[in-house]
Parts: sequence; C-alpha cells; structure tokens
Amino acid sequence: MIISRYLIRETALPLGTVTTILVVIFMSYNAARYTADAAAGLLPAATVIYLTLLRSLIAIEVLLPVALYLSVVMGIGRLYSDNEIMALNASGISELQLVRTVFLFSLIVAFIVGSLSLVVRPWAYQKSYLLRAQAEAEFNLDKLESAQFYSAEKSGTVIYAEHINNSENRLEQVYFYQISDERVLVINAEQAWQPVTNPFAPPVLKFRNGVAYHIDLPGTQDVKMRFKDLSVILEGEDESYYRAKSKAVGTRQLIDSTLPKDLAELQWRFSTPVTTLLLGILGVPLCRATPRSSQYTKAVIAALIYAIYYGLSVMAKNWVQQGVVGPFPGLWWPEALLGLLVLLLLLPNLRSLGK
Repeated sequence: MIISRYLIRETALPLGTVTTILVVIFMSYNAARYTADAAAGLLPAATVIYLTLLRSLIAIEVLLPVALYLSVVMGIGRLYSDNEIMALNASGISELQLVRTVFLFSLIVAFIVGSLSLVVRPWAYQKSYLLRAQAEAEFNLDKLESAQFYSAEKSGTVIYAEHINNSENRLEQVYFYQISDERVLVINAEQAWQPVTNPFAPPVLKFRNGVAYHIDLPGTQDVKMRFKDLSVILEGEDESYYRAKSKAVGTRQLIDSTLPKDLAELQWRFSTPVTTLLLGILGVPLCRATPRSSQYTKAVIAALIYAIYYGLSVMAKNWVQQGVVGPFPGLWWPEALLGLLVLLLLLPNLRSLGK
C-alpha cells in the first residue's frame, strides 16, 4: 500500500504540472484568437473571457489524457533513471504490479475524462454557440463607426451604414452587397439589424423599408423589389453548422440518432475514457523499453507515438462523419491499435508470469 501511494504520488505531481501548462497554453491561444475578433468589433470583451473559459473546459478532455500519458512517462521514467525500480524489483515488486497501480490511477482519471466528454462537453458547446450567436447578433456596434465599410469575407458580404443607432443596436441608411456563385444581392434600406437566432443556424440580417436588387448570374431572372421587412442569410447552410450542432447535442439524443455525424460524435465521447486508460498503461512499458535513455528521450518517443495515434483518431472520425466507415469499426480501430501496442510491450512480463 505504501509503495502504491508512492507510485501514484510520483505520477500525480507531474500530472498536475503538465495539465496546468497545457491548459494555460490552450487558453492563451484561444484568448489571442478571440481578442482579435474583439478588436475587429465582432465580440465584446466579456464574451471573449467566457468563450475562452468554455473552450478550455472542452479541451481538458483531450489535454488530460495527454498529460496523464506524459506524467507516467516522466514519473515512472525518473524511477527507472534513479534505479528505484530496480530496488523495487529486488524487493519483490514486479512491473505488472507497477502496471496495476498505474491502471487504478488511470481509471480514476478516465472516469473524470468520461464525465467531461459525455456531460460537460455538450453543455459547454451549447453555451459557447449561444454566446457567439448573441455577440454576432449585437454586431458589437460600439466598435463600429458610421460611414465605414464592414466586410465579411466568409459570407461574401459588404455593409455600409451612414449612421449607427447604438441605443437600439441598429444600422441606419444601410447599403448591403452580397455575392455568391449564383447571384448578386444589393439592398438599400432605412434600417438593418441582426436578431438573435438559433445558434446552430446561419446568422440572419434583417432590413426594414428599402429596395432590393437580385441579379441572377447564371440566367436572366433579375428581380427588383420594394419591401417593408426583408431577411437575408449571411452564410450558407454549411456542413460546419450541422457538425457544430452534433457537438452540442446531449449524449442521450445522440444514441437515438442514425446520422453519420452524430455517430462520430457519440463514439468520440465514449472513446475518450478508453484512450485515457490505454495511454496511462502505455507509459509504463515505454519507460522500461528504453532504460538507458534519458528522461527527455522517453518523452520525445512518447510524444511521437501519441502524435501518430491522434492523427489516426482524427482521420477515423472524419471517415465516420463522411459515411466512409460505418459504426464498426467506426472510431474504434485506432483504440484497437493502441491496445495492441500496449499488449505487445507488456508481453515479456506476461510470458514470465505464465512460467
């Protein structure tokens, strides 16, 4: 029991340090990304803080397994480097007992990751999409200036407003231009504003009292019309909206869905605790596999193995989303390869146990 607590402590201490470092790096990246949007007038400062925290909460389900993996490699690797494992072996503590201790600790971390993935992940995505939709609906008018052009390259739109009514969050005397492969839309209206809509749907811009010109590029069906109220979708119904929706859907709802995108999201959520458990166990034989190498060399090898595994996981998820791969093997074949690697590295100890 004392040895088990010692081994867990040697793993838990670097786990806290590595997790903190990874989370801080990820938060810094997202803060810089959202701050750029805030500087462009797309997001309020308060929304930047909330989005950064929510995105970091989502990222922990990926960062925590990596942190556990590296922590086992560093913690147990130090014991190998200091010949403490050799002393434990002389005392009758085998590597399989070491694996069992790490397995139990990894099981606890896997439970935390599973809870984050199955419950916290969809909740955090729902909140982040809603915040983003509200921020986009407000246009953050205090950052915009009148008599200036506002362009959105993603949706192919340009907006010009002679005046900005900050009290009502509305643009006045508006000129709007939108181009796509099929048409050009030009609008001159007294007012325009962006209402809060479904965060999983494309944003909409509403106009009041104006004239619209619809130019049909492929044909000759050009249209001119006067309107009292007119709504225009700023972005097409892109596949990214539906993928985003899957991320925000509750796990219970995903179970009842037969759509490939929902299947990929569901299997991803269930695979994260399995990945955590396998990575935790994998760290032990990796230290033994290179006993003469330095701690940094072991970390580099471990990082390379994880990079290959993560790339295969992302590829597997994309295949399931696109319908190329069905429910089986789905996202599970990278997990199977990872489990096979663990089994191969532990095989010498299993054989000695059989003898």
